[in-house]
Amino acid sequence: MERYGIPRRSVSAALTRKRKLPFTGNKIEKAFLIGLRAGDFYARRMKLCIRMQTSTTHKAQVSLLHAAFNNYGDTKQYVYAPNSGRPSEWFIYVDLHPSFDFLLHKPLDIPTWILHEDVAFWAFLAAYADCEGNWHVSLSHEKNFRCTFRLRTSDFNILRSIKHRLEKCGFQPRLYLDRLKGTTLGYGTLTNDFYALVVDRKTDIMRLMQVLLPHSLHSEKIEKMKFTVDCYRGVKQNWQEKWCDLRKNIEKEKISSNEQ
Repeated sequence: MERYGIPRRSVSAALTRKRKLPFTGNKIEKAFLIGLRAGDFYARRMKLCIRMQTSTTHKAQVSLLHAAFNNYGDTKQYVYAPNSGRPSEWFIYVDLHPSFDFLLHKPLDIPTWILHEDVAFWAFLAAYADCEGNWHVSLSHEKNFRCTFRLRTSDFNILRSIKHRLEKCGFQPRLYLDRLKGTTLGYGTLTNDFYALVVDRKTDIMRLMQVLLPHSLHSEKIEKMKFTVDCYRGVKQNWQEKWCDLRKNIEKEKISSNEQ
């Protein structure tokens, strides 16, 4: 090989056969992937690739990673126990082409180009909500159906940018300090202040779901959004019972003891 000027590959390169296709450069897809990275996905540089990874007890999160990166690489998963105080989780990852190096650094705020493009912003927000968002339904004071969307994280700058961007679109979100650094919870002690961004007006909820559903890849949250749309449109009767059934089904999808 040296005779013809062809460099030898290293042993690791020669043995690596995983599928790693370069990123297409699509801006909307890039905004979505940055939203995942801003959420609870982590990326690091390996010798020959960029590894995107996360851990979870929810199968929907496993499917999210697969759906987001299936066109670029092969996703892998295994079960592990973080520590004795927490349940077992799935560790999931995908090794990507070096062109995904834009995911290496967790953004401290939303990139300006995303804030300036409507579709890119909704794609980012859908991904961030897939990671950090929660859809909750309850009885209102009038004993009617009510839905609340909440983002709760320590990423104050990101939440503030989301709030300002939503306000420009006519939404009325609320942002407030939710839990102080040092607060002890069931899984440990908070090392940062946590903030919450809340959307709960009916018209805002309906508009928000309309723009997030086309981009969301988290099956549990998609089901909750579709459930809420049907309830607000009067399609579902006995919604409380059906909501409980939906939550039970989601609970069944979490990692079970026989998988540990």
